[in-house]
Amino acid sequence: MKPATSAVIALTALNLLNYLDRFVVAGMVEPLKKAFSADDADIGLLTSIFLVSYMLASPLFGAMARSLRRTAILGAGVLVWSAATVAAGFAGGFGSLLASRAIIGVGEAAYATVGPSILGDWFPPQRRSTVLSIFYAAIPVGSALGFLVGGLVSESLGWRAAFFVAGGPGLLLGLLCFRLTEPVRGAMDGPSESVGTAMQSAPTLATAARSGRREALWTLATNAQWMWSVAGYTAYTFSLGALAVWMPAFMQRERGWSPESAAISFSSIVVVTGFLGTIAGGAVDARYARGRAAPSLMLCAITTLGVVPLLMLAIATQDRTVCIAALGAGCLLAFASQAPINAVILNSVGSDARAFAVGMSTLMIHALGDVPSPWLVGKVSDATGSLAKGLDLVPIGFGAAALIWGVGAIALRRRP
Repeated sequence: MKPATSAVIALTALNLLNYLDRFVVAGMVEPLKKAFSADDADIGLLTSIFLVSYMLASPLFGAMARSLRRTAILGAGVLVWSAATVAAGFAGGFGSLLASRAIIGVGEAAYATVGPSILGDWFPPQRRSTVLSIFYAAIPVGSALGFLVGGLVSESLGWRAAFFVAGGPGLLLGLLCFRLTEPVRGAMDGPSESVGTAMQSAPTLATAARSGRREALWTLATNAQWMWSVAGYTAYTFSLGALAVWMPAFMQRERGWSPESAAISFSSIVVVTGFLGTIAGGAVDARYARGRAAPSLMLCAITTLGVVPLLMLAIATQDRTVCIAALGAGCLLAFASQAPINAVILNSVGSDARAFAVGMSTLMIHALGDVPSPWLVGKVSDATGSLAKGLDLVPIGFGAAALIWGVGAIALRRRP
């Protein structure tokens, strides 16, 4: 098997485990509340503390990846997050559970930062959207498995067993990461008309990344393609993170669904529409944009705008069939942006700075996105006595993302 193919398969499988471990908590909100006498804000904090450590560690691993072997960073990160997930099953109090979730964030930051940069060095800009659609298709599958493991395993064997089941496989796969071939940096970044202005600024950013972090940060801040992409991605992540954490609990608490029904329904919606949406979004982007930033951002804006009325309907309706249909259509459109927006971010920089740019984008989208959103939705729910009112923030965030990406696409198209 070719090294590039092996990298796609291995990193996609790890991305599935990454999101399984990340969302296992969302599938057992009620058991954890009971076990630790917690409220909604506390449960939201479990996700927020994970994301705080995740976002703070990401730029550090991005900087380390400039000089260290990225596959070694990858393997170490997988082992750390998997061991911490297993350790969460031994938590004796809410504080130790919080600590384990924070450590999981550090391990996943190592993987999430260097993984896309490795794929970026195995494939040319025109093919990255297609490859990333495969890589990011693991997100809905892994998330759905997280909901199922959290919901079904905790229901039958207890919440501790759910953490053991989620974390165990990564301890083996993490060791295999050290055997992956390290790609040559920048080997696929030759001159290309289809990439256009996105790659023209790459040498500047690569040079800045080598000369110092301050210069690299300044060059990113003045990189219009990176800034428009990340700004919209932040609003998008705010909404997607809150939806993933709170929708199963909303189905149970406000619509009277059983824990099993909520877990199976939501996980089925996420895995089917998420997989199809991610693959379709990458395929359309590869054909329509061909590595160009402005068409990719416009595609993201259009699909994300369509999410807004669908999620408003899913939250407001009392009819189960309408809720499932609207939520499914909304998730399908939401996931269509995953591959295009990450390809735009990768293509905005040169190979030497790619991991650093991904790390900084990770910091931004989580610091202002899904770090505050689960906690904020929980606070609104506690204050109003209605989780539906908290979830009303979700369509607003998607609308903001669509607006930012649309304006960014116009701005980049007009740029000389």
